[in-house]
Amino acid sequence: MIFTDQMDRQITLSHTPQRIISLVPSQTELLFDLGLKTKVIGITKFCIHPSHEVKQITKIGGTKKFDFDIIDSLNPDLIIGNKEENYENGIEYLTKRYPVWMSDIYTLDDSLRMIRELGNILDTLTKAHEIAQNIENSFQDLPIVCNIPKVAYFIWRQPWMIATTNTFIDHILQKIGFQNAFS
Repeated sequence: MIFTDQMDRQITLSHTPQRIISLVPSQTELLFDLGLKTKVIGITKFCIHPSHEVKQITKIGGTKKFDFDIIDSLNPDLIIGNKEENYENGIEYLTKRYPVWMSDIYTLDDSLRMIRELGNILDTLTKAHEIAQNIENSFQDLPIVCNIPKVAYFIWRQPWMIATTNTFIDHILQKIGFQNAFS
């Protein structure tokens, strides 16, 4: 089967993946929400949730520095990454050896599409649709904000980093009624 990721790259899978490596903390959580905990064989050191489930999973390094020897020893049949979170050279190296599906998320719709597409690839489409629909419904139920407060969203320290324009966080801040002070 041929799938197209969110960067318009095609990957070919001969079967539903059984040995998955996640290079992104939020996507690791999604895999568990989809009921795939027994198929997740490798995660980054930043993948800390669900905390009681991820402790025993092999760590493959960080989101910006992969340990290729560990990844090779795990022999994955799918690696899931993200354009923003992961580094291009590492992804290019992995793509030559394994199917790598990449997300590229700037809006809520991008995120919902990613959930559904991974559900399709991983044969958990019903659960993926349920998760995506619940998220979509939650946003529709938000109250309308009249006085729009300005906020700063810090995403990292050492060095300090702030979410700015054209990011998923900026989009969500606007969607829930805030103005990004750094957009």
